[in-house]
Amino acid sequence: MKTNRINIPNLIGHLRTDGPVILLESQMPDHPSSTKSYVAASASAWIKARGDKIIMFSKGKKNKFSGDPWLALSEFYNAHRDWMFGYLGYDLKNYLENLESSNQPVEDAPDLFFFTPELLVEFDKDYNCKLLKGELPEFENSSYAPSDFKLKPAKSIDRQNYQDKIRLAQKDIYEGEYYEINLSHPLEFHFEGAGLDLYEKMKKLGPVPFGAYMSFDGYEVCSSSPERFLGRSGNKAWSQPIKGTAPKSGGVESARRLAESEKERAENLMIVDLVRNDLNRIAEKGSVKVSGLFEIQSFETVYQMVSTVECTLPEDTDSIELIKSCFPMGSMTGAPKIAAMKAIDNNEEYKRGIYSGALGYFSPNGDFDLNVIIRTAVIEGNKLVYPVGGAITSDSDPEQEWEETMLKAKAITDLFS
Repeated sequence: MKTNRINIPNLIGHLRTDGPVILLESQMPDHPSSTKSYVAASASAWIKARGDKIIMFSKGKKNKFSGDPWLALSEFYNAHRDWMFGYLGYDLKNYLENLESSNQPVEDAPDLFFFTPELLVEFDKDYNCKLLKGELPEFENSSYAPSDFKLKPAKSIDRQNYQDKIRLAQKDIYEGEYYEINLSHPLEFHFEGAGLDLYEKMKKLGPVPFGAYMSFDGYEVCSSSPERFLGRSGNKAWSQPIKGTAPKSGGVESARRLAESEKERAENLMIVDLVRNDLNRIAEKGSVKVSGLFEIQSFETVYQMVSTVECTLPEDTDSIELIKSCFPMGSMTGAPKIAAMKAIDNNEEYKRGIYSGALGYFSPNGDFDLNVIIRTAVIEGNKLVYPVGGAITSDSDPEQEWEETMLKAKAITDLFS
């Protein structure tokens, strides 16, 4: 069923007062990585997990139990075989390998949250909408003007501390513990206002192909992610790791330097090989291929080096098992993956939580598309957390790595500068 062009922010503003709502938005519809855009709301069923403590809601009843959150998610999806929207937090890694998350969280959102919507709207780049489930409520379909909000820095790691951590990681690399690691640090802010208004401001500052806004249980997630973790369509799956960043302010010359940088190409290739290895665990033998290598893609404030790895899946491949074979995204861990994840927990001072997990949707036939949760603000009450990070190798310059994290933080810091 097709509907007229509608104002998406106004629709979300109306829906978010009545249960979970999510917007998955391709803010750059002509970008090569862009995908479909959706608004989903009004949960008929949901699942959430904190560690092994799981709650499922369906048919008006809650069921609480302990167990493997991945198995619970698979059972939830198979029980409903419906559209499903939500996210996978980074710390679900602990149920895939012998890992732990010993640091304290900076936000208290669940490790996993997905829901099946009663209302689902698909829309194109001109905001013409197609109703896939449910009926649109009556709402003010006029132009949307974001309200003012207050954003004030509250807490962050200092430059010297982060650079010291980089040097410690490089010592590990020299000693052969691993050869690349993603080190991040959280920026914390005091926030007053509505997360949807923040999301709209972030979007105007720098549109991305995998934008997302989510509101549930008192949390808001505002994501300006440029990166696809993993997508599936039928028996095809693909991942698009990003490694390599250069400021857009340098123009064509900046893009050229990024394209020709041996360091950035080496970092990107390490993650490409890691993703190939992850997909080879489940793909048809010999089907994994790199269809795009070291492509320079243009965003509002940065150039990024993006590669594409794809494969063919055996018949009846389970989508959750496919995700488990690749989670979390290698660009957010380093390589070898398990060694890097162990070192991340030792070197970072916070539990990542939602950050560097994956957010997106599943369709009833098992297709899915998930972003990498980066350039993302998580709001809990008046606290806003915005982690940033980068890949560290033996030849990384600690000062340049610090500056790269500050460049990535501009989606937030430029809003109050």
